[in-house]
Amino acid sequence: MNHEFLLEIGTEEIPAGYIEPALQFMQAAMGRKLQELSLPFDSIATAATPRRLALCVAGLGDRQPDRREEVLGPPKKAGFDQDNQPTKAAHGFARSRGAAVEDIRIAATPKGEYLMLVLEHKGESTADILARLLPEFILSIPFPKSMRWGAFRTSFARPIQWLLALYGGSVVDFAINDLTSGSTTRCHRFMAPGTMAVTDFAQYLAALRERFVVAVPQERRAMVADEAARAAAAAGGEIVADSELLDTITNLVEFPVGIRGSFDEKFLVLPKEVLITSMRVHQKYFTVANAGGDLLPNFVAINNTKIEDAAMAAAGHERVLRARLEDALFFFKEDRQRKLADCLHDLAGVVFQAQLGTMLEKTARLEALTAFLCRKIAPELLTAATRAARLAKADLVTSMVGEFPTLQGVMGKYYALHEGETAEVAEAIQQHYLPVRADSALPENLPGALVAGHHCRLFRHRQGAHRHHRSLRSAAACPGPAAHYLLPRPAPLSG
Repeated sequence: MNHEFLLEIGTEEIPAGYIEPALQFMQAAMGRKLQELSLPFDSIATAATPRRLALCVAGLGDRQPDRREEVLGPPKKAGFDQDNQPTKAAHGFARSRGAAVEDIRIAATPKGEYLMLVLEHKGESTADILARLLPEFILSIPFPKSMRWGAFRTSFARPIQWLLALYGGSVVDFAINDLTSGSTTRCHRFMAPGTMAVTDFAQYLAALRERFVVAVPQERRAMVADEAARAAAAAGGEIVADSELLDTITNLVEFPVGIRGSFDEKFLVLPKEVLITSMRVHQKYFTVANAGGDLLPNFVAINNTKIEDAAMAAAGHERVLRARLEDALFFFKEDRQRKLADCLHDLAGVVFQAQLGTMLEKTARLEALTAFLCRKIAPELLTAATRAARLAKADLVTSMVGEFPTLQGVMGKYYALHEGETAEVAEAIQQHYLPVRADSALPENLPGALVAGHHCRLFRHRQGAHRHHRSLRSAAACPGPAAHYLLPRPAPLSG
């Protein structure tokens, strides 16, 4: 007979980025283990919130099937003497398998006659197997970082607070540290504190939902998106699409509630990338834009609880964000008091790589390489491309990039435009970092594509210089493969 198996690991709040990989591991590992144990099942589903990881196996057989195993032993000539009496080898073979010598048979094989035992294995009950399996299974779930708590030696992403394990409606008995498994779960920490009895997976999901816990991540993600869109519409705009932030917030809350907030319009002088980064990275807020794509002085925060006084909740978010934006505005103004070219000397204090010198030396090599590529491929771009190469790394020592490292290149572009550099040079400063990963965009700006040639490896063989051929980062920059040659050591930058 087949039954449903439900496991829930209740914890303190697990970091958002840990949850999806943990669910994938649990689903795959449980499937493999059940197959190894010859336990039939129909399907495996998962659920999770920041406080729980859950797994449900539908149609799990109630016991292993009985099986018959034939085990070959030593050759017959080694197992029986000339008088056809069992030798020490035969006795040892039988003893190793928990059988009697009388149970030994002779099997004919292509290699000759061998001793053989036919073993009948009685299938073990699923409940007994699960009780033995689950502690090891739970503690094998990998996390980027784990922790120990109390006086215990076991580790997990966060301290385990409760364990739920049901098979066919009955508790599967096991223990981890001082916790024993049971048939209850915990509801929303604030809106429905306390425990709740569980009978099966469907009742588990439905009853949690009634108690303000949406345990299915896909359902909770849709709720986050709806709440964010509703709050943004109230501000007269729409959410700036951000699937990564949506995924993160989904695993930060159990019951999403959107709160609309606003900030002073004076902060709109900041580049939109600064506003978006400040809100999404530090505060996990959605930014709001109008139909034309321009940012509005509003944001959407996703709370984990229903709040009667939305204005009070928004004021709290606004107070925290205001401090962040004041810092960003201060950095932006301070950075623009100094030209990018004046920042170059500060790169001498930034180590690029121990054996390759500083970022200033890297910039000199980058400029020389860019000039070389320009002369070979697009001589008309020499002035713009080499200027972009010279300024490409200067924003690394600005206050804004120090606060928001992901804005490297972006801030260089805005500062270059402020200083009167051409749009071509400014775009190249930003795009020379592309591609940032295998599936990301390529440089569309031709000088940027040429500066991006610094990603190519240059190396020297003992017997002499060898050419290393790679295509440029953009097909527009070079229609065919370009040869990247070893260059002489460039002259130091003078500013």
